[in-house]
Amino acid sequence: MNDLRPHWLTDDQYPFNVRRLDLSDGGVAYIDEGDGPTLLFVHAGMWSFVFRDAITRLRSDFRCVTLDFPGYGLAPAGSRELSLADLAGVLAEFVTTLDLRDMTVVAHDLGGPVALAMAADHADRVAGLVLANTFAWTPDRRSLRTMLRLVGSRPAQSIGALTNVVARLTSTRFGVGRQLSKADRAAFRGPFADRDVRRRFHALMASTLAERQFTDRVEQATRTVLNDLPVLTVFGEHNDPFGFQARHAETFADHTAVMVEGGNHFPMTDDPDLFAASVRSWHARTVGRPRVS
Repeated sequence: MNDLRPHWLTDDQYPFNVRRLDLSDGGVAYIDEGDGPTLLFVHAGMWSFVFRDAITRLRSDFRCVTLDFPGYGLAPAGSRELSLADLAGVLAEFVTTLDLRDMTVVAHDLGGPVALAMAADHADRVAGLVLANTFAWTPDRRSLRTMLRLVGSRPAQSIGALTNVVARLTSTRFGVGRQLSKADRAAFRGPFADRDVRRRFHALMASTLAERQFTDRVEQATRTVLNDLPVLTVFGEHNDPFGFQARHAETFADHTAVMVEGGNHFPMTDDPDLFAASVRSWHARTVGRPRVS
């Protein structure tokens, strides 16, 4: 392992080589593990630890790539705050710099619109989509907009920065922590020791409501340039209050749905064996099938 690993993160907790790449909007921390067809894992707001258990199971058959955006996870902050549209630009530069091709994009939460915007602009590089508890449109339900407004509000930013409540709750069994040891949960919370990281999460949530043009463009892409891609959705049984999975099924022509029994917002950590097996079998059946010319 290299010296980009912080002192609080052991090799056992994060069994990957942590790399650094400097891009236009700052440095990203990333991992690039395994051989085979490329899986690009994308999250925004948290950090790539959420994909750890899925990647350890999939890297024997796939090249697994994921990154922490500037100011999140193991990546240092850049010179400015980045919106969802900005993160999509960072992701596009990352993909083209590494020259990732024929990739399946695996996206979770706010990583969904970020990854889909990049995929729309580089559709020739994308072979399939895996969408886990994420959305691909402008938040249009009043209850969802209210939630985003509250979580992204100034008071929430202040309280979150002071108390670290989001990371503490997210590290429990109702978040990423169902299969994690106490030490692993502490490792997940590691980046959130920095109050600026905590505040940045809330600000990114708020930006979702302010980026109507960006999210409208994402939705349009799912109905046009991305619509014929094979799509797998993996959602937790107890965390789809806004009907995202059904909406994806209505949108994409080639859609497969998996429900994680008893799962919550992080299906890839609630049941990493099921998540990995679902990706592997779906990929072999759809993305990896011979193309008809």
